[in-house]
Amino acid sequence: MGTSKIHPTGTPNARQFLETVLETKWLYLLLNFFTVSVPLIRSFEPRIAYYKSFGSLGKAMLIWSGFFLIWDIWYTDLGVWGFTPDYLSGVELFGLPLGEYLFFITVPFACVFIYKCMELFFPDGIMSVAVANRVSQLLIPFTIIVGLMSLDKLYTAATFLLLGLALIYVAWIARSAWLPRFYESYSIALIPFFLKNGILTGSFTKNPVVWYNKEENLGIRLGTIPFEDIFYGMLLILGIVFFYEKFEATRRSRLPK
Repeated sequence: MGTSKIHPTGTPNARQFLETVLETKWLYLLLNFFTVSVPLIRSFEPRIAYYKSFGSLGKAMLIWSGFFLIWDIWYTDLGVWGFTPDYLSGVELFGLPLGEYLFFITVPFACVFIYKCMELFFPDGIMSVAVANRVSQLLIPFTIIVGLMSLDKLYTAATFLLLGLALIYVAWIARSAWLPRFYESYSIALIPFFLKNGILTGSFTKNPVVWYNKEENLGIRLGTIPFEDIFYGMLLILGIVFFYEKFEATRRSRLPK
């Protein structure tokens, strides 16, 4: 008979407690709810007024999150990654659970909220253009090289090559003025990212909500999180911000002078 891990005081340890709370078929939906809850509530504060940008954000999601969902459906079908039914509501479409569709709404919503707050509270920015250029100069060759060296790994190759190409366009061709703010806000977003992705990849549960085929990635993990996830997330939010800024510029140009 196995023995349970009990704290010397006779109470379950913290990991056991988390596992008890998180072992539910509603887990993925709950994670999405908590991801979006605070940004959604604060969206209507007069000083932030994020709600005024919902139209621009919705259009950006329709384009870029839509692309990611097609990619997601394809890679799920290929077995690059998949989902553990124990943590899913049972509602799915084209092989993806409801929680996965909501992921591509709640995560961009929360990340662009951080981006907008950085714009509001730090209008002059924290990162200089020179530093942002240096970051791009490091990231672009790194992502392209890793992608080309990993052509036999579907997750790694696609993520790094697409991010490298996206950064080339945003940083060197379009010369987007908002890129320093994007780097700032994404760095902050990585804090809740590690918590949410840690739960999704099994840091606090008996099994991962999302599992990955180790043959299709580098096999490098930050805790339980695949190394690629950081750059996949960056590609997701970079594209969202790119289209969001395009639509916001149009919206602002139509406001009464």
